[in-house]
Amino acid sequence: NNQVAGYASDNLYQQGINTSTRVNYEEGFDIKFLKNRLGLSGTAYQYIDGPQILPNSISTATGYVTEFLNALKTKKTGYEVSLTGTPIKNMGGFTWDVLVNWSTYKEIYQELPPGQDIYATFFQKGDRVDKFYGSAFVRTPDGKIINGANGEPLVNPVPQYLGHLDPNYTWSIYNNIRYKNLSLGFQFDGSVGGVTQDYVFNKTMRGGSNALTAEGALGAARYQDWLNFGKTGYNGTYVGQGVTISNGAAPNFDSKTGAVLNYGALQYGPNTQTAFVQEYASEYYNVSEAYLMSKTYAKLREVTLSYDFPKRWLERSFITKISASIYGRNLLYFYKDPKFNDVDLDQYANSRTSLTGLQSPTVR
Repeated sequence: NNQVAGYASDNLYQQGINTSTRVNYEEGFDIKFLKNRLGLSGTAYQYIDGPQILPNSISTATGYVTEFLNALKTKKTGYEVSLTGTPIKNMGGFTWDVLVNWSTYKEIYQELPPGQDIYATFFQKGDRVDKFYGSAFVRTPDGKIINGANGEPLVNPVPQYLGHLDPNYTWSIYNNIRYKNLSLGFQFDGSVGGVTQDYVFNKTMRGGSNALTAEGALGAARYQDWLNFGKTGYNGTYVGQGVTISNGAAPNFDSKTGAVLNYGALQYGPNTQTAFVQEYASEYYNVSEAYLMSKTYAKLREVTLSYDFPKRWLERSFITKISASIYGRNLLYFYKDPKFNDVDLDQYANSRTSLTGLQSPTVR
């Protein structure tokens, strides 16, 4: 409006702020035995990152919104071990080589910002940085889901620890089998431990487009909902797993941890309250625990078949070696729980992604 205006940043920077630093320690060994037919190597490392440049919310009464300061230090510790071997070496032209690799790491908060015993709501000094918190069902002491009067599960008002995002460890096994001029190589690898959430499973279950909503008890109840649609007094036929509170009491939660404080005052009975499938699924599968998946998987990563042409064919040429190979990659994928088969975990295994997204499968 043709008015003179002035603008200033709402960020405040700590006086003498420094760039983030990393201190790195690494040790290793490499040992060979039996004329190099057996080998063992290992590496241990430690990264200390920080103090980092951390944005810290401050009172707007200061005239600023965020103060950037040097705070928060993390420590990452990891180990890797490799074992190589040649169980068979040139036995009638036959040779077999093997490589096994195993690695693991963990990162923790070593120092929190000054004056803070709790960082980012949940984390204390020494905690893993990849701890994952999300919504969870309220359960009895022996693990049964507690349902409300409407037949739908109760959800804890405080986010709960559901696992860690990084894997416990990764592994790989590579074999190469050679007979004279022909060789076959194949590699299996995978990851063990860690969790994430399946976005597609969440949306398809809540939206009714997942095949599981048309199978089993859900499918039978869904058919009844369709047959009885609009009928007065009809309230669905699906009965969710778990129990209800039979004596009219209500759970009392710890405001910080979400722990149920009055289990002794609660009495339970079987859940008999019916519900519409669409309504039940929409609520049940909106809880993080319901679409939480393990990141444990394995793959047949690669298979290679090679042939080295005889050297005598090349004696009168400047070429010293010719070989032909055919290979296949990402040929087989192994995952325990079939309801999460829409996710290619290879794309998430080594990342701290708490929610998968729409993805294209790894190219075969």
